[in-house]
Amino acid sequence: MFQTPNLKLPYIAPAQAQKHVTHNEAIRALDALVHIAVEDRDLPEPPADPADGARYIVAEGASGAWSGHENEIAAFQDGAWAFYTPREGWTAWIADEDLLVAWNGASWVPAALVDPAPKLGINATADATNRLAVAAPASLFTHEGGGHQLKINKAASSESGTILFQTNWSGRAEMGLAGDDDYHFKVSPDGNVWHEAIVIDRSSGRVSLPSTPRREVLGASRTYYVDPDTGSDANDGLSPNSAFQTIQKAIDSALNVDPAGHAVTIQLADGTYSSGGWINRAMFDGSQLNIIGNPTAPANVEIAVSGANAILVDGAGAKVRLEGVKISGDVGVWARYGAVVFLTGKNAFGSCSFRHIGADNGAFVEMLGGEITIEGAAPHHLYADAGGHIFYALGSVDIVGTPDFSFGFAHAQSTGLITSYGVNWSGTAAGPRYQAVLNGVINVNGAGPDYFPGDSAGVLASGGQYT
Repeated sequence: MFQTPNLKLPYIAPAQAQKHVTHNEAIRALDALVHIAVEDRDLPEPPADPADGARYIVAEGASGAWSGHENEIAAFQDGAWAFYTPREGWTAWIADEDLLVAWNGASWVPAALVDPAPKLGINATADATNRLAVAAPASLFTHEGGGHQLKINKAASSESGTILFQTNWSGRAEMGLAGDDDYHFKVSPDGNVWHEAIVIDRSSGRVSLPSTPRREVLGASRTYYVDPDTGSDANDGLSPNSAFQTIQKAIDSALNVDPAGHAVTIQLADGTYSSGGWINRAMFDGSQLNIIGNPTAPANVEIAVSGANAILVDGAGAKVRLEGVKISGDVGVWARYGAVVFLTGKNAFGSCSFRHIGADNGAFVEMLGGEITIEGAAPHHLYADAGGHIFYALGSVDIVGTPDFSFGFAHAQSTGLITSYGVNWSGTAAGPRYQAVLNGVINVNGAGPDYFPGDSAGVLASGGQYT
């Protein structure tokens, strides 16, 4: 054995010549390894002008004179580099970090915590930016008898104090004080393009949704224009020259604004509309939506729908006023589920597969003092079902030809109610004058069994009432 077992210091052999050489080599090793204090552990190549006796821990990717000596202790002695392979348990002080590290057989790790510790890696390598690095399935911060608070402090309002969520080291979500003192929530598909989803104002607490389209709040009455011939649903609908083409597009636009007490009207140009409209909820302020055609000549604005309903209003609280249109379809005007429809001024009905006017499930339809022209047949003109109510009074009805209402001009069933009085009827119709079945009620205010148009008597069955 010609070396010591731990520091590998050379022995002087018996009768060895030039014993001072071996002795000096051992002294140099002791000078390098006893009380190890290295200048740096982040350099992969030698510094340009090292001081005599300077020591370093060689970083990964070593090159030049240090090539192949990663993690070894490099000592500059007598103008040359000497390298010492660490053994498990060796410790070294890192001067530029003020940190004591130890060799664990695979890497240099902090040997002891100091306060303050410049860096700490727990199962991970800390660096100059990420001075605390943790690799673990979970991290736990718990109380010590009371609550627990995690603080993220930034130097100034313009800086950021945030939590960043990553996928494979690429940002996907971030929340916190991002560039100001409001609270931000951001997301990203790729770590480069970011979308701000939520901002909470620091002064008022108000929440804004920058990436969500905002509902417009009206400051004045609004009219949407529709023209089946020259319009386009790509237009804004705000003038006759930029009219929508379909009624549904105008309805959708109207339902997406907050009227804030201002009137919202859909103005239909003269022409034939092959598709109708569905109003499936109330206006945001609970107001009435006006759908107006040609008030003096409703036949000029014809909603003629095949295989579908012309005007369906089935949102609880929805209120619609309809005037100046001629309607045909499966059902002409159908109110459902608490909706309300007002038929004002002049309107006309062509042929319908099921009924001209229907109300069910607590809905209400009113024609009070208006003018109705009937130009086509249907199983029913008026149909009330399941608690629906049709109030049809004090107006005039002009029947063209002799349309057939095969199941009753007025039909009420299942607690549906039709109230009608004071109507001036003109013309004739075929079919039963009325049907009231299954506890449906038709109230004509004592006008008698021949009040409604028809060529046969009305029918009562299963608790139906006609008064």
